[in-house]
Amino acid sequence: MIKSYFLVAFRALKRNKLHASINIIGLAIGMTCCILIALFVQFELGYDRQNKNANRIYRLAVDLEANNWAISAFPLGALLKENYPEVENYTRIKPVEVFMQNSSGALFKNKEKVFYADSTVFDVLDIRLIKGNPVTALAEVNSIVVTPEAAKAYFGDQDPIGKTLTMLGNKKEFVITGIFEPLPSNSHVHMNMMASSESFESMRADSKVGFNSLTNHYTYVVLPEGIDHLSFEKTISSFLDKYQNIQAGDDPNVIRLQPLTSIHLHSNRGLEIEANGNMNTVYTLSAIAFFILIIACINFMNLTTAQSLKRAREVGIRKVVGSQKRQLIFQFLSESVVISFLSLTLAIVLLTLIVPQFNFISGKEIVINPLKNSLIVFIFTGITLFVGLFAGTYPAFFLSSFKPSSVLKGNFIGNIGGQVLRKGLVVFQFAIAFLIMVGTYVVYSQLNYMLTKNMGFDREQTLVLTMPRDSVGDRSIKNEMARLAGVTSVTRFNEIPGKMVNTTNLWYEGVKDNQAENLYIFSGDADLLKTMGIKLKAGGYFGEDTQQFGKEFVINETALKHFGWKPEEAIGKLMEFGERGSEPGKVIGVIEDFHFKHLHDVIDPLVLYLNPHYEGRYMALKVNTNDMQAMVTAIEQKWKNLLPQYEFEYQFLDESFDRLFDQEKRLGQLFGIFSALAIFISCLGLFGLASFTMEQSRKAVAVRKVLGASVLNIVVMMSKSFLKLVLLGMLLAAPLAYFAATKWLQGFAYNVGFTWIVYIYAAFLAMFVAFATVSYHSLKTARTNPVNALKAQ
Repeated sequence: MIKSYFLVAFRALKRNKLHASINIIGLAIGMTCCILIALFVQFELGYDRQNKNANRIYRLAVDLEANNWAISAFPLGALLKENYPEVENYTRIKPVEVFMQNSSGALFKNKEKVFYADSTVFDVLDIRLIKGNPVTALAEVNSIVVTPEAAKAYFGDQDPIGKTLTMLGNKKEFVITGIFEPLPSNSHVHMNMMASSESFESMRADSKVGFNSLTNHYTYVVLPEGIDHLSFEKTISSFLDKYQNIQAGDDPNVIRLQPLTSIHLHSNRGLEIEANGNMNTVYTLSAIAFFILIIACINFMNLTTAQSLKRAREVGIRKVVGSQKRQLIFQFLSESVVISFLSLTLAIVLLTLIVPQFNFISGKEIVINPLKNSLIVFIFTGITLFVGLFAGTYPAFFLSSFKPSSVLKGNFIGNIGGQVLRKGLVVFQFAIAFLIMVGTYVVYSQLNYMLTKNMGFDREQTLVLTMPRDSVGDRSIKNEMARLAGVTSVTRFNEIPGKMVNTTNLWYEGVKDNQAENLYIFSGDADLLKTMGIKLKAGGYFGEDTQQFGKEFVINETALKHFGWKPEEAIGKLMEFGERGSEPGKVIGVIEDFHFKHLHDVIDPLVLYLNPHYEGRYMALKVNTNDMQAMVTAIEQKWKNLLPQYEFEYQFLDESFDRLFDQEKRLGQLFGIFSALAIFISCLGLFGLASFTMEQSRKAVAVRKVLGASVLNIVVMMSKSFLKLVLLGMLLAAPLAYFAATKWLQGFAYNVGFTWIVYIYAAFLAMFVAFATVSYHSLKTARTNPVNALKAQ
């Protein structure tokens, strides 16, 4: 019986090749999108779940007045373990970027990100040692473990155990004591080298830095199963207040416990180890994939029910010879499932071709190998059955409900309710397509806005050099660089605009309760404004020979407003690092606001200072040249003459800033691809539906032609009904598109805003594509010889 159902199903597909092809291709594309996004969502939700104690591991983070940080103080982990039995274990990691040299003296071009780590890192983060003892591998000072990839890069096929790596800058020599298996790609941190935390002075138990140093240092603790971590974080915050003797009126400690598995999608704090994902992106792409699949299913339902006249006699005869309704339902469902499995076959071929490109665009490592991802089979089967049953249920019940007496007498003229439903489905699918198109336009508009927005400083043709930490001749190096032809100005500063995160406590005249406030700070030398194109609003800036470290300050406009001062009265106001002393410093100038953080964030109060003995981390060169490559070569040659012992490391400021928007760029690309697919699938269904409708209207068209209607009249007449459905779909989707777009834009402190012109662009594109799709069949029908149509039975 079942065999006969499937044989009939294949014969029905063979008889209707065009509509079968449209159904299979449309469903295959929809299934490809849905499977791809399902795998993407699986990958995103699977971050850090490789740890056996994933649900018990928490990262310590801290909230300060100026920002919320992903970091914590060096001694905090040990302090909590000593005082709270709930803290079963802890580990700490601190990344540094340095050049490494192997024992033969070979220097590698790129910096390594070396993580200082406690020996407990193997237990807490489940890092497996391939070679070496996890108990002792990081227990000794100047010991280091590396991944197989790093070992091969530095030592080739030699056994690296016992060999040494030298960290340039501090000249520390590390002995390799182990090889560890790298963390999976869906981990919030990736490490190639881990050095003993005992090798980093601030991480030692006897360090005098303690709580006074907040750098990019991360602490993870293991807590009992089911603990109320929100309550426990309040407990440890209060404990720390007492431990540090925080007085009433002082800012209390706010310690946060972030579940390890929520860091990637739910944490957006300052000084994250790596760029995290976003749960809204997961929701958005999931919705798009689902809607694209629904569009494909709608096409199937529309085309199947539209062919009801062709299948009506078949149903009538089957019922007369004794077929029951449930048997007919099963027959039509089996046809749907056959199409679904054929579509799956095509979808697998498409996935094989698309996944590498998708990984490149999204920056992920999605695999479709069932041996490496056991959920693949479940995802494939689940989506296939969903498509087969969802798309086939209505047509099955619709076709099996025909009355044999009416059909066989020739009185069957179609189902009005079915026609209304088909029109409604067309409206729905173009509403979805319109929604995705509007989203694509808004994402690209916001991205373009961020890339072209006036940031308050000039980032074009600015080369930023990374200075060695132990250099003592920065001023002489700066002067030598300034003499190069094409270099118009040079400045030194401690942070790159767009990534500035340093804060400290500052007292200022008129501060509430006379207590110091945590504010952003930035140090740049006397040529900062000239080189970076930052404008002065009032007063002056630091002089070249300023010897007033901590005694002269420059503030931005936002700080001016925050302090409650007017520009003319700000000059001369008192300010000092920490609490007020006997001889506080003064404000000497006010600069216009510039974006020193991501555009997701508002511009905060910023205080600039100058340290004459300060060794800047970066040196920026403003250049004026048409041959940037030659300019870089000249700067590199000068560097090698001045600092031959250090690697030349540079970046373009505009490119560095643009990299902050990589996530938005990827989202825009994915939106564009899925928007095109949604339109294509919608038009594919419209193409098939128009084909059937025009076939049914051949005699009506022939009569009109005989009565004198032109080809243009007929094309417009026959296209108009479809375009009305498309337009109605867009009108219904417009309010939802506005709501979704404005909601997404609210995630940016500075955004392009929702412009109504987007509706015009999206509507024009949708109407144009829909008209081109429908007019093909309209034109073909209109140009047919009316005699042939009228003779046809």
